[in-house]
Amino acid sequence: MRKEKTFCPQCRCEFPAWVHRCPHCKVPLVEERPPRPETVEKAISYESLVDLIRKNGGQLEIDLITTDVGKCRRWSFPYQGHGYAWARKMQGSYSNISVDLITTDVGMERKWSFPYRGYGYAWARRMQGHIGGNEVTLTATKVEMEKKWRFPYFGYGYAWTQEMSGNCGNQLRAEFVTTEVGREKKWGFLYRGYGYAWMKKGVLTLTLEE
Repeated sequence: MRKEKTFCPQCRCEFPAWVHRCPHCKVPLVEERPPRPETVEKAISYESLVDLIRKNGGQLEIDLITTDVGKCRRWSFPYQGHGYAWARKMQGSYSNISVDLITTDVGMERKWSFPYRGYGYAWARRMQGHIGGNEVTLTATKVEMEKKWRFPYFGYGYAWTQEMSGNCGNQLRAEFVTTEVGREKKWGFLYRGYGYAWMKKGVLTLTLEE
């Protein structure tokens, strides 16, 4: 049976099957996701986190910033370049509560248009991590894609996750919205253009569900 996904044995990130090496860790990918690392020690109990949000009116907003960007680029004969970038790690804090999120599933697409323009798109499809030591999982619910070009042959594809949602335990709803997008464009001989975009800043909102 043909495999559909591959995984990094170090960062546990998930990629499409046509990706063979982790762009960040520089190691060959494997067919099965490795086990999760040991649970992070909690800085705040789940009950205390819920109580804090309840006292804050049932909602808490935490600013996040990307501290690590994953990038890779591919090309296809003879002229098409495909650039991919995504927010690999995001962090933030509220009072003494730290937030650490790592992308564990990367969405990727590649397209082209006449005559030589290649467009690569990548985005954070799923992020997992901790809020004060309490596990949280977010899944992309809205992805933005743009394509630009420069005469005569350079194509630049940009994609990023605009919105994510998920849960932290059974009482907290987690929603993330991107507020700033990072962008880069580069080129390689002869006509290959590489566009990179990623979530640079955003707001994580925790809402109490009772």
